[in-house]
Amino acid sequence: MTQNASGLFHFNLAGAARGGIALFIQVLIGMLLVAAAGIFAVMTAIAGLILAGAALVMRFSGGRPAPAKQPHSDDEPMTLNARRTPRGWTVE
Repeated sequence: MTQNASGLFHFNLAGAARGGIALFIQVLIGMLLVAAAGIFAVMTAIAGLILAGAALVMRFSGGRPAPAKQPHSDDEPMTLNARRTPRGWTVE
């Protein structure tokens, strides 16, 4: 037996409910993806600020500069200071 629609649009309650639930799930997944991307962006920004703060602390809390070298006269002997560096010995 053939079923004909009584109007221009045939309404099926089960199909409409299924389509509504599918649309709701798609919107929910989209919102979750946007929220996850936002959380990731905020975490990245916080990590960048922490790294910048650590770099500033390391920069400004470094050791004191070496004292200025005293000029020596020609009659006293010159003393050289040697120190070990990662590339070998350095004589100052």
